[in-house]
This record gives sequence, structure tokens and C-alpha cells, in this order.
Amino acid sequence: MVFGDDSSSSADLAWLWINSHAWPGWRVEVLTAVMPDPVVARSEPAMPREWSPLNPRRAFTEARFDQVVQLTIDSDPRLALCRPADLLVVGQRGPGMAKAMHLGSTVEWLMTRPPAPMLIARHGRPTRRVIVCHDGSPHAQGATEALCMMPWASGLSATVLTVEDGRTDVERAVATATASLEAAGVDVDHHIARHGEPTLDLLSYLERHDADLVVLGTLGLTGVRRFRVGSTAGVIAHATEHSVLVVCADETPPASR
Repeated sequence: MVFGDDSSSSADLAWLWINSHAWPGWRVEVLTAVMPDPVVARSEPAMPREWSPLNPRRAFTEARFDQVVQLTIDSDPRLALCRPADLLVVGQRGPGMAKAMHLGSTVEWLMTRPPAPMLIARHGRPTRRVIVCHDGSPHAQGATEALCMMPWASGLSATVLTVEDGRTDVERAVATATASLEAAGVDVDHHIARHGEPTLDLLSYLERHDADLVVLGTLGLTGVRRFRVGSTAGVIAHATEHSVLVVCADETPPASR
């Protein structure tokens, strides 16, 4: 696990979320990125290094981590967090300009194409109730499987949420998600929204139902295409008050997006 730590109140909440779950056998890297001096030229890319911060993050005994490593790197946080991980955990947003509008933030940038299953934590309570948004795509299934990979998945209660929009085989989507979740020990039910507007239907359902976590797949649109067609996952991640797990299943960089 990689935890992006900027010492903000959002990072404190994300650290509490992490420690509200058990992670036996897991290693967590607490990564603090420091923007480098633009005047100082570097001949080689910056690499993370262990350090001893004044107030190190200490894991709860109940979290059962095998190892907690404090790392720092002289790099743009957006680039620093693009590293191999089974799970990337970040706070909703850190300090910065126009933070209330979610502009220019590290999380906003990472949302365009999450480098790993990315958990945006908005509370510190343990996960018990989950809403899995599924449209039958590889991205949605990748998000479902990422949830199933969590060592605390067994015993969760999940609703598979799909939208009848004329493009989705909802029965197949529900069956695929349900099979994966039940194999991981999750108690599953489902809901099919039939109004046909995925983003609005998903938001409407989330407003009316409480959950500890919302699970989403994202196509990972970038550039002009992203601003033209938008991103359902991006809109939901911004609009909902739930913690969100976002996964982009396609690991091949797009050639023309």
C-alpha cells in the first residue's frame, strides 16, 4: 500500500481510515513528496528514500501491518504517487489554490487515470456497507475485484448498482459482480436504476442510501476527450460524500486521447 501523506487534515483522516481496517501481511509506504527547487537541475530522476519525520505516522496495533516505512521524495506529488501498489490511499484534498473547487489538486490529477486502485478517504470509520457501481465494463469489474482483494472484504454487505441505459447488459453485469463478491465472502444484493442516465441515476441513489464506500471503474479519459465527454467516476467522486475506490483496468497508455 502507498499512502500519500501531505500532513493535511485530509491525510489525517485517510490515515485513520487505513488504521480502521486490518492488513495482515501488508507493507505500507507513507510517502511524503516535496516539490523540488526548479532552479536545481537534476541529472537523474528523484528516488524515494527513508527518513525520520518529526511526527511519523504510527500504525495501530489492530491494523496488523507487517511493515510501515516512512519515505520522502523530491518530486511533484502527482508523479511521486504514480508508483506500483496494490492500493493507493489519499485524502480528499490537501492545501492548495482553489481547493474548494477541486482545481489543481493531486487527487484531481490522479483521477484522470489512477495508477493503481485508488481509495479517496472521506471518513475514518471501518468499511461495512459498500455500493459497487457496475456497468459490465472491464473497469467496473477491475474495481470489483480490487474490493475483493482487500483482506477485510469477507463479511461486507454490498449492493451492486447498475443503470438500464440501453447499452449495458445489466443482468450480466449484476451476475459477474455478484459472482466475484460472493466468492470473497461478501453478502450481496443489487439494484437496477431504469431511468437511463448513468451519472444522474448513480448520484440519486447515493444521495438516498448510506454506505461506507463506493466502488467505481473509470475509463481513464485524458486531454480534450475528458473535457468533452466528462467522466462518470470523476463526477461521482467529487459529488458524493462517501469514500470512493476508483480503478482503471486498462494499464496501456492511450495513443490518441
